[in-house]
Amino acid sequence: MNRVVVGLQWGDEGKGKVVTYLSRYHDIVARFSGGANAGHTVNYGTFKMVHHLLPSADFTKNIGIAIGSGVLLDLQVFAEEIEELRKRFPDYSGKILVSENAHVVLPVHKEMDKKIDELLKIGTTKRGIGPACSDRVMRSNVRISELSDEKKAKELLEKNLSLKKLYGLNFDIEIVLEDLLEFYELIKHFVISPIQMKRYLEESSILFEGTQGVLLDIDAGTYPYVTSMNCSSAGVSAGMGFPVKVDEILGVFKAYTTRVGEGPFPTELVGKEGEALRRAGHEYGSTTGRPRRCGWLDLPLLNYAIEMANVDTLVMTKADILNGFEEIKVCVRYKDGKELLSLKGLEKKEPVYESFTGWRTLEDSSFERFVNFIERETGKPIRYISTGEKVEDIVEV
Repeated sequence: MNRVVVGLQWGDEGKGKVVTYLSRYHDIVARFSGGANAGHTVNYGTFKMVHHLLPSADFTKNIGIAIGSGVLLDLQVFAEEIEELRKRFPDYSGKILVSENAHVVLPVHKEMDKKIDELLKIGTTKRGIGPACSDRVMRSNVRISELSDEKKAKELLEKNLSLKKLYGLNFDIEIVLEDLLEFYELIKHFVISPIQMKRYLEESSILFEGTQGVLLDIDAGTYPYVTSMNCSSAGVSAGMGFPVKVDEILGVFKAYTTRVGEGPFPTELVGKEGEALRRAGHEYGSTTGRPRRCGWLDLPLLNYAIEMANVDTLVMTKADILNGFEEIKVCVRYKDGKELLSLKGLEKKEPVYESFTGWRTLEDSSFERFVNFIERETGKPIRYISTGEKVEDIVEV
């Protein structure tokens, strides 16, 4: 059985913990999009791991991991995470597979990201994802495959860096190449061809791990305040490099809403209310450390994301963060009364709230009413509820 886990908000929904828990039912966890801009935090109880590039498999159970051609690899970050994996789990024996067609994030991409975001003010993570995607489309980037041939890698790198002079950026080709080849030596035994990847996955039960969220997808999200890739379920086949069969799509959402960076946010809470929610949920970016913008759950946006990602089943996270709140609000519609068919003009939407009595614990009847309400309004079952920070803190409903 193959399943996909996607975020239904602007990322930071707790997908890493959910994927780690669900991975026990699969042979391998595969990443199909994103890069080191992702930050999936997994709490094993005695320590935490933040996965920027490594798929969030449960390494205690030797679940394999795969990185598709749609992932942008920062080789230094990936090598560091492999080293941490070896230290934390010295007995890990799961498969580690990397598509040779995956593109590389170069140091110049990060510098470009900083310069471009100063002008466009998107609020990116500055991890070089947008510029690397641009070079990929312009056919001037370096892939993992090219690093097996130093001459070919140097030719591509020379073309790439010559273009960057247009931005006033100059990098020593020899130094960049030397670093890339050094990191490649550390990971080359994981690298396989796309056909090998396809054949291996076809014989396995796969859990595909989405990054960011539907509302940050470059096509489905709040453009231009989005990531540079298709991080929704629509991107799975393209991100792996070949058609894949998917049996179920699970959508993860917080019991409230957060966002990092710029862009519209109809239910955003400012002042003391927003700060109280931020403190309660420890809402600071795992990649950038930036404070997240916080607000109430937005059902029109949630239903939009569910439909765009063709979600079958829901996973609720961070409901426990709301323990002790006297009143919980949910946006049930917007004042204009229109169904949300597009995100165009989202910045003008004014929320209409329905209030719920708060709960002290997730065993309270008031929380049960909250869950039933969301299931009724979305038409989708909530199959899993996260009850805490650790991997095992999940209830299967």
